[in-house]
Amino acid sequence: MTERERLIEEHLPLVAKIALKLKQRLPSSVDIEDLMGYGYVGLMDAVSRYDPSKRESFSRFAEIKIRGAMLDYLRSLDMLSRDKRRKVKDLDRVWQELSAELGRDPTIEEISERLEMDEDSVLEIMHHSSNSRTMSITEPIIEGEDDYTLLSVLEDERDPPSFLEEKELFRELVKAIDSLPEREKLVLSLYYEQGLTFKEIGRILNVSEARVCQIHWKAIKRIKKYLKERGYEVKDD
Repeated sequence: MTERERLIEEHLPLVAKIALKLKQRLPSSVDIEDLMGYGYVGLMDAVSRYDPSKRESFSRFAEIKIRGAMLDYLRSLDMLSRDKRRKVKDLDRVWQELSAELGRDPTIEEISERLEMDEDSVLEIMHHSSNSRTMSITEPIIEGEDDYTLLSVLEDERDPPSFLEEKELFRELVKAIDSLPEREKLVLSLYYEQGLTFKEIGRILNVSEARVCQIHWKAIKRIKKYLKERGYEVKDD
């Protein structure tokens, strides 16, 4: 076995370890196999570029290259096309208008009528929005804080809690989630923490995938409303 082959074989588990850590902070729509594929490319690059004379351990050098390759891949992802983003914004606007007019959450039928769109199309927009979290990985999470993006969270190597607790927003976010109805909290937990798809969640709750999508959408709307009422300029979809 050559030195190159030995380094690659010994550090393959590092690729999986880094991919799993990143996946915990990403939407379920991001495939871990894709992350690992780009991680392997980063490992190969590390093997080719490593210079022992610089006194940096290969493991640390490889980790930097692997993470860098995965993050470059994530930067390249277009979570929502411009057209879909526009439709999500229209849907969000109508949701807020109808909620204010009706004093309750609007139904899909009411939203469809206001948008002059069939119900399946509305559900499709919701689904796209939910699967991408309606947020670019490089766009600010909070208005006015251009350096605080989902990517900055991913790039930080500390555990998520220690990093996120530095921001008051995330303490309020925990409270917002805790205030949700139990079913909405369960859907968020299964989707974001367990990484299940809407279809898989639907099987657990014995409801349709479309219904899970609606529940998720309502939960996100409630969280945004909660944060906005407390003075946070949460970035719109």
